[in-house]
Amino acid sequence: MTRLRVVKGPPKTGALTPAATIESGRAKALDLLVKGYPLQDILLALVSSVESAIEHAVCSVMLLDQARKTLSPLIAPGLPDAYLAAIHDLSIGKGVGSCGEAAYTGKVVVCDDMSTHPNCQELQELVALSGMQACWSQPIVSPEGEIYGTFAVYFPQPTTPTTEHLNTLEYEASLAALIIERFRTQEQLKRSNDELEARVEERTKALTQANVLLKKALEQRNEVQNQLLELENMASLGTMMSSLTHEINTPVGVAITAISHLRTLQQRCYEKFSQGQLKKSDLVRYYQECEESCDIIERNLQRSTQLIKTFKQLSLDQHSEDIRSINLCGYIDEILLSLKPRLKRTRLQFCIDVDPDLTMLSHPGAISQVLINLIMNSAQHGFEKNAPGRITLQANLSTQADNEHLIVQYRDNGKGMSRHAIDNLYKPFFTQARDKGGSGMGMHICYNLVTKVLEGEIDCTSTPGKGVHFTLRIPVKSAQ
Repeated sequence: MTRLRVVKGPPKTGALTPAATIESGRAKALDLLVKGYPLQDILLALVSSVESAIEHAVCSVMLLDQARKTLSPLIAPGLPDAYLAAIHDLSIGKGVGSCGEAAYTGKVVVCDDMSTHPNCQELQELVALSGMQACWSQPIVSPEGEIYGTFAVYFPQPTTPTTEHLNTLEYEASLAALIIERFRTQEQLKRSNDELEARVEERTKALTQANVLLKKALEQRNEVQNQLLELENMASLGTMMSSLTHEINTPVGVAITAISHLRTLQQRCYEKFSQGQLKKSDLVRYYQECEESCDIIERNLQRSTQLIKTFKQLSLDQHSEDIRSINLCGYIDEILLSLKPRLKRTRLQFCIDVDPDLTMLSHPGAISQVLINLIMNSAQHGFEKNAPGRITLQANLSTQADNEHLIVQYRDNGKGMSRHAIDNLYKPFFTQARDKGGSGMGMHICYNLVTKVLEGEIDCTSTPGKGVHFTLRIPVKSAQ
């Protein structure tokens, strides 16, 4: 009794296949695939070439159903219709003919004599309908390992395949797998396109409505954003007014004290004069103390005037995009002076490494607002409460290819930021301190000021626990 064999290297009997005929069939099948022909026509070209190349061969292609439990013939031009009808929805499984077992195991199955082969003993009625005596079945397997069906070669007499036959059968099944996969992909794309086109009309109205709502939402968002920007500016102005009040209090207080002392001297001198007790030495001493008091009053009032001018200029800068010449080191000192009231409860130390003679033309208002936001972000979010910290600010001019840039390096040694925070740092309304009153607009404002007003670049690097490092690259012109 002949047993089922899963063939890897069968006996070398029979004739070699005419390679030219088979290659011609393969080329025709691929050409039909490219031209978009139906799957049956494409596989028919493949089957016909094998039938022409191997004497007495009759080929078939069977495909698995979606449940992957039964086979049905797709192409079998040389097999009787009655047989094809009988093997429609043929169950697959171990020992179920050649095609049934090949689709089940995923391996080639050769029934070289179906009258005696154990796989065919319960299928003799089907064998009789086919009029065939041998069947070699190769599973059609996708590159991903999915079994699509089988590629089978029948013979009207018992026939044992050669190695060349099996190699040809394996290649044809592989090519059929690629064709089926490509065809199914195209069909899926076509169905997807049809579904997409069907949905377009349905969604047009909804999309139009959504666009109207989105436009309103964007308008509202822009309005809120502008309001927040205005609040930021007002808060900054309020801080400067507080700083001005704090800083100007000392020189004005000293001047008032000097005036009070001067008034006391005047009263004493007048009393002595009225009583006829005024001496020359008293008058000389009175003039000397008057001169000293006047000097004190003048110095402190000049200091007050300078403070008022400084804060006025900072206020104007923050509400203007005008370009003017600034001494960067002195300007940074003025910015820190304006922040003094907001920083007095912190334990921050500032290290300013800027050339005292560095003078340039730029937008001072944008520079001040960027630096203020960076400093206040560090003060409010970069350190634990009452923890000591250090902020380093370095700046220098760099010339490359006749283009001069201001390079600003801003660092703190605080808590640092996560990768997620850095990736979202410049997005509006992004904040990790909303419970502390953060609006999420500070760094968004910085980014817009640097890239749009200053026409520069800003970059941030940070590691949790190791502080932050901002690099600003701003195009400038040297002051003439």
